[in-house]
Amino acid sequence: MSSLPAINHQTYSSIRHKKYILSLLIFLIVSLQLRGQSATWLHPNTQIGLFAADTISIFGDMINEGNILSPTGTVINFYGLRWKNGAQAIIRDESTDGFSAAGGLFRFMQTRSSSLQYISGGFSAAMNTGPSFPNLSVENIPGIALEDFSDLKVVNMLDLRRGHVFLHGWNLIMGQHTPGDIRNYSPRNFIVTGGGFLYRNNISINDQKVVFPVGTKPESFTPAAAENRGAAASIRIGVKDSVYQQLTTGPNLYLTSVNKTWQMDVSQPDATIALSLVHGLPDEGPVFEANRNTSYLARFIDTGWDVAARRSAPVSPSIFTTGAPDNQAAYGTRLFQHLHTSNYFTSLVAETVNSPGKTTLQFFEAFRKAVGNDSVVLQWITGREYFCAGFTIERKYAGSSNFDSIGFVRSSAPGGISFFPTGYRITDYQPQDRFIFYRLKVQMTDGTFFYSPIRLVRGKYSEDIITVWPNPVQGRVIHIYYGAAMHVKAISLIDVPGRRIQSQQYLQPMQTRNYYQMNIPAGLASGTYFLQFIGEDNQILYVVKIVLAE
Repeated sequence: MSSLPAINHQTYSSIRHKKYILSLLIFLIVSLQLRGQSATWLHPNTQIGLFAADTISIFGDMINEGNILSPTGTVINFYGLRWKNGAQAIIRDESTDGFSAAGGLFRFMQTRSSSLQYISGGFSAAMNTGPSFPNLSVENIPGIALEDFSDLKVVNMLDLRRGHVFLHGWNLIMGQHTPGDIRNYSPRNFIVTGGGFLYRNNISINDQKVVFPVGTKPESFTPAAAENRGAAASIRIGVKDSVYQQLTTGPNLYLTSVNKTWQMDVSQPDATIALSLVHGLPDEGPVFEANRNTSYLARFIDTGWDVAARRSAPVSPSIFTTGAPDNQAAYGTRLFQHLHTSNYFTSLVAETVNSPGKTTLQFFEAFRKAVGNDSVVLQWITGREYFCAGFTIERKYAGSSNFDSIGFVRSSAPGGISFFPTGYRITDYQPQDRFIFYRLKVQMTDGTFFYSPIRLVRGKYSEDIITVWPNPVQGRVIHIYYGAAMHVKAISLIDVPGRRIQSQQYLQPMQTRNYYQMNIPAGLASGTYFLQFIGEDNQILYVVKIVLAE
């Protein structure tokens, strides 16, 4: 394998026509002159051709304003940062019209996978003119991005092997005589529209479902699948993050929708298409989630969203991926008739009788950074927030009877509403060597609230992984600090002969729990007892001796 323009002797000698030989010589001279600038330039009216099954590599940027013959079986590995096609450039296969053979493969890749690669495709979707690539493979983890003022066309196959394609508001056109073939799309690799569109040309009734693997951002894969039931048509699809009552104005329907609007434009008027739309489960608004059995794909008609007669829960997992089914996504399907040239869709619920779940607390922990450290770190994650005002931090010291409020953290979600996990972190200065209890009071905008589980932080210099107090036990309640790595599902109270006095189960979540409380049975004789800490597999993790005082 050699870098272009250092084309090997076999490739050079395989080009039979004198015009290609002359063009190659010019190409070599111009490329060598630009090598110090890390760019290869194929100037206008220059033609080069590759021999079938040949592979060459380009390590710098590429400017193509000429004519490249890329026959079936050839491979060009592009390692540069930018490939630019001029509007009059040509990249063709060996067929008569230049588009009917399989054609060669252009692989966009990086040796270090550290930065985006950029393409100025030179094609105009509006004019349907300009150069195209026969086949293109994305093998660069950061992905490839379209430059401004230029669309990209791929005639046969786009392989999303590693990385996204970022349209940045421009367009990717697939296919010439057919819709083309898009491979290896998944939640990890897809086309990020950014206001642009994915076109698939000449979709016929024989193509069945044609997938448009698009999303609004790298972490949001929301593909569409269109099955054309009428005359062959070219279709373009884009997606954006929002659903408005009047399409572009009015209230945002984020509570009752999946917060996505898909636009589908069809070249044939009055089309009939069976459409499937995929959304992420975290995108479901709280009201949508509570009433998802009444969901349906909605079409915007004239001044509002229609209501379908048939409703059902979205289907999950999503099958619209070339990898394993996506368990974090769901889809709906509906047959649409008499479509306009431009059409807009989303997923809504027809009924809102069920109240949505409130804010959920997915995780809460409190810990001292290290033995001898003065700072206590509190961090928590909400699974979702529904009109959440914020969080009151409450604290009490061992031996105290009441919690005191020490601060308030406002919800970071706009309007107190979020559809996905949101994290928080604060620090409390606590230099004393006493055990400290923390809890959160999670407050809603309507005044309702709930408490988090209690978390216990040991004193500044305490290193014991298990501490029980008071010990000797006075009264009928014992407090347990448990800082070991193994999770506890039960604690048993055992007497000296080994008889189990009582056993208390502790439900999930076990992963972050470090404080336990046990009530001593009334009438239990004073003396020596033992606490057994039982793990998830019913094994005894630890045994701690306690003394019950008179």
